[in-house]
Amino acid sequence: MRKTVWDSMLDADLNERYWTYLAKRYHDRDKWAKIFLAIMTSGTVASWGFWSQIEILWKILSAISALLAIALPILNWPKMVESMIDLKQKWFQIKSDYEILWLEVKDGINDENKVKKELKKLKEKEARISQKEANLPNDNKLLQRCRNEVLKSRGLLS
Repeated sequence: MRKTVWDSMLDADLNERYWTYLAKRYHDRDKWAKIFLAIMTSGTVASWGFWSQIEILWKILSAISALLAIALPILNWPKMVESMIDLKQKWFQIKSDYEILWLEVKDGINDENKVKKELKKLKEKEARISQKEANLPNDNKLLQRCRNEVLKSRGLLS
């Protein structure tokens, strides 16, 4: 029982970190894409004299901005970021619940039946959250980074 609570607490910590980083990444992508579009669609930029000297670059950047203008509504990064932030908040709450449960288990405050009931409730919350994760991007490299951060923060990795 102790190991299950401990491992679940670490998983919740990992998920909270993962969704925090992923939300920031996609928020930044959306922000920079919109800044790029705003700059490229400005008439002032088109009138800059140096574009006539590097006309091919202007054409390439114009094509990229046109494609980006088409792709951004389809990618819908703001909605994705909103979902990621929601997941981060839910994982934070679950992590907090596991940390409280862990302290009770570690200190022997809680009886086994109560721990099982609480564990079951938390696992049900996790299952509901997992359904929301299905349509979002997956980054295994970031997961590994978060796993290492969790282990370091808990003193399990030097």
